[in-house]
Amino acid sequence: MSRLVSLLALVAAVVAGTPTVEPVGRLEAPALDESSGLVASTIRPGVFWTHNDSGGGPVLYAISSTGEHLGSVRVTGASARDWEAIAAHGGKLYVGDVGNNANQRKDLAVHVVPEPDVTAETVAVERTVRYRYPDQTEFPPAARNFDAEALFHDGESLYLLTKHRGDTETTLYRFPRAPFSGELRATVLTKLSTFDVGGAGAPFPGMVTAADLRADGERLAVLTYHALFVFDRPARPEEWLGTPRLVLPLDPAVAAQCEALAWDGDDLLFTNEGRGVFRVASPGG
Repeated sequence: MSRLVSLLALVAAVVAGTPTVEPVGRLEAPALDESSGLVASTIRPGVFWTHNDSGGGPVLYAISSTGEHLGSVRVTGASARDWEAIAAHGGKLYVGDVGNNANQRKDLAVHVVPEPDVTAETVAVERTVRYRYPDQTEFPPAARNFDAEALFHDGESLYLLTKHRGDTETTLYRFPRAPFSGELRATVLTKLSTFDVGGAGAPFPGMVTAADLRADGERLAVLTYHALFVFDRPARPEEWLGTPRLVLPLDPAVAAQCEALAWDGDDLLFTNEGRGVFRVASPGG
């Protein structure tokens, strides 16, 4: 999709409908001060898992949809250099040590963890899958477009969206399935497509910070600092970043530094690094 076509699609999507962002609570856990990943449990209704940004240690926090603290679980066998994203599938959590602000890392990883009970003290990593981008050849490159803060699971595949500093686009990559279910090996992502999230004039243009696929697999939500995007399921997974069904501009004075997003039924929840919890009711209808 060209940049012009992409921008025209965004304008059309904004006109289609504008749901509201409602504050619904605050993150209660004292140590949870930089929520940077959020996902609904696939086996425990009403439970959401989140974690801190870099420097927060390998800890998962169980919360309610309004930020009530339900438990904290230390993940053993995993480092937490820069945890930025989390996805869930089949009773397992996929924790992304994917932050790469300077675009210099060669130890990017996803930790697979069996979803613990909210009362557990620890949970052990089941496997760690290390990966690299197929199109990064310099560390750092001239255009710093190999950071990431967004993961989502679709079918049997894990996907990643990048957070660019060299332009306002994001790139969709797919992980190969083998390292998650069979022999561990050097993992090279597959580059699928790009999309211009815009944001010119905003304090932090572009910069995808989270993504989540609705439980029925029919809607993909993508979060940036300046807007929330909702995409309908495409005919082919490679085309997830087509014309958005909805683009909801976010007021930076309200949403602030929002970096975590999850579906709650047909609604969306997102959190920010100021401990706020927000709900968007039925985005896109």
